[in-house]
Amino acid sequence: MAQVAMSTLPVENEESSDSRMVVTFLVSALESMCKELAKSKAEVACIAMYEADVFVVGTEKGRAFVNARTDLQKDFAKYCKC
Repeated sequence: MAQVAMSTLPVENEESSDSRMVVTFLVSALESMCKELAKSKAEVACIAMYEADVFVVGTEKGRAFVNARTDLQKDFAKYCKC
C-alpha cells in the first residue's frame, strides 16, 4: 500500500496555507497513483519536490529504497533547482 514519507532534507521556509494545500493535492495524487500500481504487485517509488521539500511516496519497499538513498534525493533536489 502506498504511504507518504518526507525526507530529512532541510526545509528553508515556513509553508503558507496555499503551499500546504498544493502539497496536500500533490501527495494525494501520488498516493492514488502508487496504490493503483501496487495492485498489480509492482514495487513503486516516487520522488516529488515542492519548493524546498522532497516527498517520497510508494510501496514499503519502494520508499525504503529511496529513503536509504539520501544521495539520490539530494541529486533530485539539485536537478529540480536548476
